[in-house]
Amino acid sequence: MGGVVTVFCDDQIVYSIPFGLADLERQLPVTDSTLFRVASISKTITAMAFLRLVDQGLVSLDDDIGNILGYSVRNPYYPSTPITPRMLLSHTSSMKDGNTYSSFLNATTAQLPIPNLSQLLTPGGLYYSITNFLNKPPGTYFTYSNINFVIIATLIEKITGRRFDEYCRDSLLRPLGIRGSFNLTHLDDINYVAVLYRKIGGSWIPQADNYQGIPPTYDNLAGYVPGTNGARFSPQGGFRGSGTDLSILFRTLLNKGSWSGFMALTPAMTDTMLSNQWTYDGNNGENYYGLFNSWGLGIHRILSIPNADVVLAGSNIMFGHPGEAYGLVSDAYIDTTRRLGLVFMTNGCGTGYQTSAQTAFYTVEKAVFDAINPYADALNCLTGAPHAMAPTNDIGIFPNPFSSLVHITPAPTHAPCRLTLKNAQGKVVYEHMVSTEKAWFDFSFLPNGFYVLQLQGNRAVVSRLLVKATP
Repeated sequence: MGGVVTVFCDDQIVYSIPFGLADLERQLPVTDSTLFRVASISKTITAMAFLRLVDQGLVSLDDDIGNILGYSVRNPYYPSTPITPRMLLSHTSSMKDGNTYSSFLNATTAQLPIPNLSQLLTPGGLYYSITNFLNKPPGTYFTYSNINFVIIATLIEKITGRRFDEYCRDSLLRPLGIRGSFNLTHLDDINYVAVLYRKIGGSWIPQADNYQGIPPTYDNLAGYVPGTNGARFSPQGGFRGSGTDLSILFRTLLNKGSWSGFMALTPAMTDTMLSNQWTYDGNNGENYYGLFNSWGLGIHRILSIPNADVVLAGSNIMFGHPGEAYGLVSDAYIDTTRRLGLVFMTNGCGTGYQTSAQTAFYTVEKAVFDAINPYADALNCLTGAPHAMAPTNDIGIFPNPFSSLVHITPAPTHAPCRLTLKNAQGKVVYEHMVSTEKAWFDFSFLPNGFYVLQLQGNRAVVSRLLVKATP
């Protein structure tokens, strides 16, 4: 349907490429200002918000969460073992999204008063179920679970005395210059929010955030006491942000916790966040078909295992998070060695959540990663040398996405030059010498998909991501 690809190097965005539609019914295009419900990338933001409190000495990663919440939280299979924030952040708490988790979330959204989290976590509670726990000792076994970050948000509220959404906005997001929020009423304009779609029976069907210009209301917040249930603003998946917003967040981690004079985390805490808290050994967790092989604190650690978790072929280890919900697919990852990163979000993929034998990521994700790969290999972030990729104003492309004809305008310093077009697998599908400063090209013969356009002249090499999408 639409989306954005953002690639950054050190502290600069090299390219931010919006494409397609944010709202099919109103024919609103995706722009650099479009905000997506980023799904589970939200967990990284929630983790950073919590780790700020650890930095401030207000809580320890190894505290018993029951001592903070004010009631005992224990795995009934291991009642003598405390559950800690470190376990929650690394998905090793032995807690999972059991049979009653969804009904608890539904009540949190619709019920007044909002139910207390203790109703889910303690025996005798209305939503308590033994299915919310694994028969594994806490701290020893990895199971990716949303409930972990609902608890983290509740801990944040209990420690600060503030509602989760407001604390994140005021202590982390706005100081970083991030426009997005967990609370839709915090946004400048609801029209910036992309509708999320699935393709069902050949038609795009809205799944979420279909507000049509009318801001939503939160009508069950009356009398809410912070620290009783941090799930109301979806800390596990409800952040709305742009490609630029997420690039700022991950460039902050790339820069040891600081951005534009604001220290979100200390360098030591940033290192701790990215450090190995769990690595798959074949028996100590669920690695989701090869996707999750290592984890930090709210961070997915990419080990670049072939046919499994490779993002960029030139990166041995990366840090970030994937997301999926209501048809959206999202990714944000950084390579702290090469000092580069990427953000990808789409508000609807026609092929759905399709996989292949070549990767544990979805095929749409792999297509984007493959398109970025030659682009990333050309960057020289580590040495601070000039980027091999020129800024976006060095080449003009219209339209993009395209269906057949594409108008390409190289800067005068590039013409004459060789134009090369590669598909998502890196295969050259078109070559041509461009002898003038502007030209029309007929690419109607190409199948729909992602392509990398490269112009190589005497003085520079520039590349751009192209999207072929037949209406």
